[in-house]
Amino acid sequence: MPEQIRLINECRQSGMTDADWCRENGIAVSTFYNWVSRCRKAAADQILPPNYGYLGDRVRSQT
Repeated sequence: MPEQIRLINECRQSGMTDADWCRENGIAVSTFYNWVSRCRKAAADQILPPNYGYLGDRVRSQT
């Protein structure tokens, strides 16, 4: 996956459209977008879900 991330970043910084960059670099556009999707999913899986209701050391105000 690090190689795909490098290529995605190279594409996005090129100033070209994804399709043009892929064509110039011999990568199928569908393959490129599969990489983008997998990388986004991998990044999202690393984010912890919110812990709603946890107050930690705070005390609810009693008004």
